[in-house]
Amino acid sequence: MAREKKFSTEDIYQEAHSLLMAVGYDKFSFGLLANSLSVSRAAIYKYYTNKDELIYDYMISEMEKMVDDLEKLDWLTDYPAQFQQLFALIFEYGDVHQISFMIPNKQIADDEKMKEKKQRSQLLHKRFFQQIQSFIQTGQTNGYIKKDIPKSIIIELIFHSVTIPDRVGLSQSERAYYLQEIICQGIFEK
Repeated sequence: MAREKKFSTEDIYQEAHSLLMAVGYDKFSFGLLANSLSVSRAAIYKYYTNKDELIYDYMISEMEKMVDDLEKLDWLTDYPAQFQQLFALIFEYGDVHQISFMIPNKQIADDEKMKEKKQRSQLLHKRFFQQIQSFIQTGQTNGYIKKDIPKSIIIELIFHSVTIPDRVGLSQSERAYYLQEIICQGIFEK
């Protein structure tokens, strides 16, 4: 009997990420993942019972990193520099945002493990959103951001900017720079 290739949860996450970005949520399967890892599907089932469980664990892992990175930003610099750091962070995790938009808002399994995963995911989203909302509020209070624009619109604009397809071949940092410029300065010459 052949020995099963060794792989880690991180290997699963990296391959799942690549496949989700390449084929999307609907076409993602344990069969594709197993082929990509050069292992049997049974080997993956030792870790996860279904793709939703895997994707939730992956997303929770990435969101924990993102929240941690957000909390480590240098908030001592001036507000425009802080905004630049925040925007760069959001673009750094742009694929994660795109994957989260792929996942259908369907009812997940009623088992306790999936309920806990969903609650953890919601808690992390809420924590991240509250920090961003507080940041935008500070910008409005201190006169950097127009007060008449609802915070929720600003946040949605920032987060959805990472899902704009790159059809011209810009690097991630170039895209982030130009989109930030458009959000902060508009497209009209002054």
